[in-house]
Amino acid sequence: MFSRLRGFLYRHRRKFVVSGILVGGIIVATRYTQRKLREWQESETRIFIERTKRQQHFESTERTCNQTILSLAVGLRDTVTSTLNTETIVNKLRHGSNDKIALWNELKVLAVARSAALIYSSTMLVATLRIQLNLMGGYMFRDSKNQNEQAKIDGAMQERYLSICEYFMSEGAVKLSLFVKEKVKETTASISLAQQLTLRDVEQIYWGITSSISADTERDPIKNLSAYILPQNCESTGDKILSKIISETLDLLESEEVQSLVRSSVRTGFVMMVDHISEYFFDSSFSGQAMPGSNPLVAIPGPSTQSDSTEKPMDVCKTNGFLNLDKMSMPMAKLIPIVNGQVPAIPRAGDSPSLWVKQLILNDKLKTLGANVYEAFSF
Repeated sequence: MFSRLRGFLYRHRRKFVVSGILVGGIIVATRYTQRKLREWQESETRIFIERTKRQQHFESTERTCNQTILSLAVGLRDTVTSTLNTETIVNKLRHGSNDKIALWNELKVLAVARSAALIYSSTMLVATLRIQLNLMGGYMFRDSKNQNEQAKIDGAMQERYLSICEYFMSEGAVKLSLFVKEKVKETTASISLAQQLTLRDVEQIYWGITSSISADTERDPIKNLSAYILPQNCESTGDKILSKIISETLDLLESEEVQSLVRSSVRTGFVMMVDHISEYFFDSSFSGQAMPGSNPLVAIPGPSTQSDSTEKPMDVCKTNGFLNLDKMSMPMAKLIPIVNGQVPAIPRAGDSPSLWVKQLILNDKLKTLGANVYEAFSF
């Protein structure tokens, strides 16, 4: 019996060897596959958890950023409006003055400069805070992943880094406001109080201001963001990590991508401002009464040396039976209170600066900028 079994095994030895190799290979391959699959699942789980934590931390950073923007925007507005103060001139006009023409011309410059400066400054503030808070958030998330190492970013460093923006809230905003006022004065110098202006003329005033500002390469706030936002030599802190973070912030502020985004946002802000002003052109076609928000001060000055300041009749402004805003006009003196009313002395819900800040917070391109900064510094 044993001899027959031995003979059977001898005759089929190759089959047994091959079968053993195949079965062993299958077992080894199965175990290897199971181990790799388990490692892949664990890796995917870690990546998913890390991605979820990063997403949650980024969303928290964004909420903090939005709250900070809303908080600082109020102080920034106060700085700009106090620097370009129109209330004093308004009170003089209300109580009577011997030189009304000079006061109206001064009010013309301040009213336009006030609205322009707030558009520039608010856009610069939002872009800067998006960069600062997301850069810091990225560093903090990276520190949280390296739990075995000592944290590099502590609360004191965060406070020192974020406090450098206070320069813009005071000195930087004042410097910007005075610069914008200078350019507005140059742009509007040739516009008399009695000159009739269409909505297109109003647009040209704002585009002329942006062109004049952009032409001054040494003081243009968009090309020199860091000069207005951050104090000089702010990167010399004595702390290598903090100095590196500030230097990276300066690099971002001076990058072409950020400057292009700020420039585009400023233009959008001026379009919004002109849209708000256009409502008063439409309202004036139906009523000779004071328009809401225009804050009439005194009778429009009209010395004998200037042309008549009456508006065009409504039938002249019609095209095929429809009102044509491009043909509607009003004297500069009547437009000044409207522009000044876009930035009221006492902030109210729905005024132009408040709406502009909310638009900037919701701006997808600025959100994407913050996300890209966070992504770059969180790994």
